[in-house]
Amino acid sequence: MRLRPLLVLAAALVLLSSCGSSAPKAPAVSTLSRSSPALSTTPGQPPKPQGIAVGTAQRVGAGATTLVVEVTKVIDPLRGSGARVPAGMHPIGVLVTVRNAGPSTYDSSYTSDFSLLYPGGRALPVFAPAGVCKTLVQDFMNQLAASVSRTGCIAYLIPAGKAPTTVRLAPDGGTAGHRVSWAVG
Repeated sequence: MRLRPLLVLAAALVLLSSCGSSAPKAPAVSTLSRSSPALSTTPGQPPKPQGIAVGTAQRVGAGATTLVVEVTKVIDPLRGSGARVPAGMHPIGVLVTVRNAGPSTYDSSYTSDFSLLYPGGRALPVFAPAGVCKTLVQDFMNQLAASVSRTGCIAYLIPAGKAPTTVRLAPDGGTAGHRVSWAVG
């Protein structure tokens, strides 16, 4: 009978998924520099955005160079992007201007450097085939030479009914050790 091996496999998966510590999971904590606040939380309260206002430029160390970055606008909801949006989610756009103040070339990816936070989580970047946040073949954060400025837009998905609270930049995917944040709203 072929059903029995499937039942055994299903039982094994249930057992494996219940393995592990019975201790509650600790909240995720990020280490930030003094100049880059995170989300502050009070038990039982939704996170409050911290950081400077959207529309304000910030300087941030990025390995052997310095970036001047401005989150110019958060587009909520993002319309006309052509992004595939699963049920229960909605698209958001984050419009960014980056200038490499030098002295070296910066080469990274916006999907590893930027993040969009909302109460209870981190948004997922999504492919946008059209509109202001159209995903380009050449990432606007790739091969950014000293003195060069670029503007780009990043499309994200967050759960319906949630609003973005914070945009965060951690150059070189966080390996540079510096972060800056913008409060949304």
